[in-house]
Amino acid sequence: MRSSVYKRPFLKGRLLLLLFLFLPYSTIYSQETYLDFIYVDANIGQSSGGHSALRFDDTVIHFQYYPDEIFRVVRESYERFSYSYNTYSNRTSKIARVGISEKDLDKIRTGFEKLALIQFKHLKNLESIRADVQFLKELQQPEKNIRIRTFGYFKKEEGSKSTVSLREELNSTLGKGWLGKLRTQIKAELNSAFSGGKFAIFSEAPPVQNGIYPFYKEGISSWFLPRLEKLSVLEILDSGYSLDSETIFLSSGKFLNEEERSKLISLRDSIKLSIIELIKEENSNWGHSVLVNLARYLVLEKSIEEGRLYFLVTFPESVSQITPTTWSKDKKGVEASSTLLLEASKTFREERLKTENLNEENYLIWEDLENRDWELRTGLSRGISIRNTFDKLSPDLSGNFVFSFPTPEQEFISKRLLLSEKEEETYYENLKHFYTFKLITKNCTSEIFDSLEFILNQKEYETVLGKRIDPHSSLTFIPFIAYDSITEKWNIKEETLELSHRKFALEKLYKSNPKWKTYLKESNVFSSSIYQPNPDDSSFVFFTDDTILLRPVYGIVNLGWGIGNFTLGIFTSPFDKGKRAKDGLQSALFSLPELLFFNIRKGTFPNAKPEHPKEN
Repeated sequence: MRSSVYKRPFLKGRLLLLLFLFLPYSTIYSQETYLDFIYVDANIGQSSGGHSALRFDDTVIHFQYYPDEIFRVVRESYERFSYSYNTYSNRTSKIARVGISEKDLDKIRTGFEKLALIQFKHLKNLESIRADVQFLKELQQPEKNIRIRTFGYFKKEEGSKSTVSLREELNSTLGKGWLGKLRTQIKAELNSAFSGGKFAIFSEAPPVQNGIYPFYKEGISSWFLPRLEKLSVLEILDSGYSLDSETIFLSSGKFLNEEERSKLISLRDSIKLSIIELIKEENSNWGHSVLVNLARYLVLEKSIEEGRLYFLVTFPESVSQITPTTWSKDKKGVEASSTLLLEASKTFREERLKTENLNEENYLIWEDLENRDWELRTGLSRGISIRNTFDKLSPDLSGNFVFSFPTPEQEFISKRLLLSEKEEETYYENLKHFYTFKLITKNCTSEIFDSLEFILNQKEYETVLGKRIDPHSSLTFIPFIAYDSITEKWNIKEETLELSHRKFALEKLYKSNPKWKTYLKESNVFSSSIYQPNPDDSSFVFFTDDTILLRPVYGIVNLGWGIGNFTLGIFTSPFDKGKRAKDGLQSALFSLPELLFFNIRKGTFPNAKPEHPKEN
């Protein structure tokens, strides 16, 4: 259950979790069809009430509240989900399995994917409206510049051999003079945009309704930007632009061998063919796709010529950054992450590229992985902020493109801008209202049950799953109560456990060491060999997740520790800005449930590797 904004793991955990974008997913269970309900027990922070999810094969569907205040449907691999919750967050999962036919499973899975698709489309619509706002603001500026995605990788340095060579090949394929004709055509369209009423283009955002796909015609930017993107491509080719050296980096890997060089040449030629085929489609919006391909074509050409690997810098322009002050608190963990990412990059190059052709799909994974490795190494070596994002990286660096077409009076643009801003605000508020989070009536658990009722009719629900569960007329909106209710009312085939990281490690230690000695050593944070204190956790003394009878006793010690830290923190506040006092208060707060035999706090493991054997 999410009680506030979804909290991504701290640096080390984030970086390790990102590896699941690249590692192949294994099949955990047999190929029989099933539906799993997953209950993940509580930990401090945003997960103090536990969490619920559904699993289809190796895919998990669950709901999370994001910083943009939208409660989102999240679809991810079970490996990523398990690392985030069982390993990093150190929480045990209970899994209740329902045997189900392929037909019924497909209906439920398709239903959730439809809900996710509808939400994704709403978010894309919002992005389009925001693009209108940005475009109109740029029209108001005296510089006459429009920001074009991916144009930022290119530098006006006429005479680039690679660009000139590509232009000549395009001339041979498309006919001499194709570039001038196409540019004249696009400029004519832009020059007549004012008289043709294109500046008045406006589309109302669709209503936000349950299960209804939100069709949207898009606004003013959807007409202008594709044409400006095409013009920017023509400008690059005609003037022989080169790559800006500030937007690429050299991989830490060794020099290219002949096999790798041959595969890079093959990929480069494939990308060149894609550029040609895209430009042939005169009526399509190929501008941005060609800009991306052109940037990759030029960086591949540079790699081939020099015999060393270069990549485009693909981190977004606006992305969260982890400051040196923050990552230096766990420098050893960050260095370990860097080593792991570097090793993953080497493994991808040495193993995957030997067995597979270097197609565009493989290259995107490689490019993404190399960027994360380079970003982390650069941050560590220079002592600067480290950029981090869970989104897949893409070469979208914007650049300024000068426009010269006629525009309306400023008063007209201001009115259109005001209209678009109002539409953005209204649509965003509607999305926040519809995809809202409420602790009792609309949380990670209730949304699963409500979605199942939307996807299945009453007869299907009872036949496929079992007795209906209503989270709005009982306490089943609480994750652990929902799990117990499911085991009683649904057609459960079996139950399994996914142990938390610490419990799993303890089980291994108990097998090879005297249990009482191991317990004494691992029961507290000071002597534990499994747990290392980290910035994500408030300070405490005893773990209470693996004991019941001693829990209130340990809780009293933890409470005293927290109060003591809080008291001391009052005096140290001028020096640590209240950090110790805040830490002590949080520690005391999460010790209180332990006095009543409840456990919430378990500690987190941001330094744990993303490998957690499964319990069946």
